[in-house]
Amino acid sequence: MLILTGAIGTYFYYSNSSTYPKTEANLPVRKMPESEVLLSFLRDIFDKGAALPTEEELARIRYLTVEHSENDQWKFTYSLSDPFSDEQAEKITYITQDKKLNSQRIDQRDFEAFKGLTALDLTNTYEISQTDQTTLAHMPGLKSYGGAFNESFSTFLGYFGDKSKITELTTQLRSNQELAMLLEFPNLNSLSITYVDESVTDFHLLNQLPIKSLSLTFVDELGWLSSMTGLSSLSIQYSETTDLQPLYALTQLQELQLSYLTNVKSIDFVQNMPALQTLDIENVNFSSLERLTGKNSITTLRLASLSELGSVKAINSLPSLRELTLSGYYENAEALKLPKVERVEIPSSFLPGLKAPVTTSLTLRGGSGELNLAALGKFPKLKQLSLWEISEITRLAALDGLSRLETLKIYDSSLFKESDALFRLKQVKSLVCSECRLNFEQKAAAKNSVLEHLTLNQSYFSMNNTSVTEIDQMMPYFANMSALRSFTMQDSNLDSLEFMSNWQAIEELHLENNAISNIETLSQLPNLQKVYLSGNSVQNKSVLGTGVHVY
Repeated sequence: MLILTGAIGTYFYYSNSSTYPKTEANLPVRKMPESEVLLSFLRDIFDKGAALPTEEELARIRYLTVEHSENDQWKFTYSLSDPFSDEQAEKITYITQDKKLNSQRIDQRDFEAFKGLTALDLTNTYEISQTDQTTLAHMPGLKSYGGAFNESFSTFLGYFGDKSKITELTTQLRSNQELAMLLEFPNLNSLSITYVDESVTDFHLLNQLPIKSLSLTFVDELGWLSSMTGLSSLSIQYSETTDLQPLYALTQLQELQLSYLTNVKSIDFVQNMPALQTLDIENVNFSSLERLTGKNSITTLRLASLSELGSVKAINSLPSLRELTLSGYYENAEALKLPKVERVEIPSSFLPGLKAPVTTSLTLRGGSGELNLAALGKFPKLKQLSLWEISEITRLAALDGLSRLETLKIYDSSLFKESDALFRLKQVKSLVCSECRLNFEQKAAAKNSVLEHLTLNQSYFSMNNTSVTEIDQMMPYFANMSALRSFTMQDSNLDSLEFMSNWQAIEELHLENNAISNIETLSQLPNLQKVYLSGNSVQNKSVLGTGVHVY
């Protein structure tokens, strides 16, 4: 199934099919990864400490995507459940913080060790060292594969054993010959094409495959799409096309994503899609949502960076809408009445006119003035609140009136007037404050027996309007957080840990890339299980017992 998201990958093509040296032929299947960064990830998720994971543990991983993010960090998304047989399979994202590990490459053959995989996606990642001697034929359950950077379809075609088991592929197509090779996968129902050479024209061959989900990137000629009438999911990204007339024929579509189609001026074709449930449009230059008016089928709508769009009133006419994301919209903030919508993401300027009484998750972005949180009282079912790039947040105490609110995330925002109130909230259990601007009037926060998870990353601190440049001077403020089970402060030049001495409930500490040398305080914390200390010059790790895993 095609998952529609806002993040759009950019792909490049070079004439050479492999940038890196080949390995020797006839190598045995690798049973244990050799790349240090991959081993570190595995040790952590399986609580191995310094020990290697077992082959049996590796086989438990059923789903794995790997990418090296724009922040130069390795990012692994994995599941211990098979998403093909369990639609509710939990997918967990793990981001490596160790700067040394993040500078390293991963050998493609390392993924041979994951013999239980049903899905492997290398997400076009450049930092994976490729080899044409990779094999995936020993993975009996593998159904889905996505290649590494510029990986030729002709190359990875030979990785598989029984091609009839493969149902999902992500690939480039550089010739009509490669396109014809897709017919070797008779049960292919999901295809993502990340690059197409100008010489490729035989798209009619795709009609011989049972494709239900199709994703196209950098494909300009789309006339052949009109024959793909069995599609239920379609994504078109970075296309120079001026004409989406072929989409009128796709009457069975349930999911549609259009991104960076700057020459497209109309979405009239949605009228011919009676089953359309998910619509995601970004950077498309149409000016009206009129064709969406009253469309009963739509449950999820995302509209982003639509510079020509003059009004969003039509959103109010969607009776089945459950999720709404509206971003990069700078026209007048119109009233939105969303009686059934449970997840909302909007510019903060829309908050006064928003009526969404059953919303459980709310994200507000931007705003040049104050954001008065007393306005959130009209969302009695709110469980999670995220605030991004807010000039000044006020009336934090009003959040105590939201009895179900447990998760609060604040990014790149100022709480200069009411920072102390942030740590007095009565029911928030998880708090993320990243790049926050905080000004405390009290030397220490009040005792807090509710907050269980706290993240403070790259925030600006001041005390009584005087900037605090040494982070250690600020940390005693948090000494009374007696219920904390996890705490994260990375890349902050933190040295002393004495403020943690009363954190008797703490289980997990993420303290990567600080200035910590002495961890004696941690030996006094009875429930501590995991400590992440990479990027520190710790001299006395031995003070922690064998029951504490140090990474």
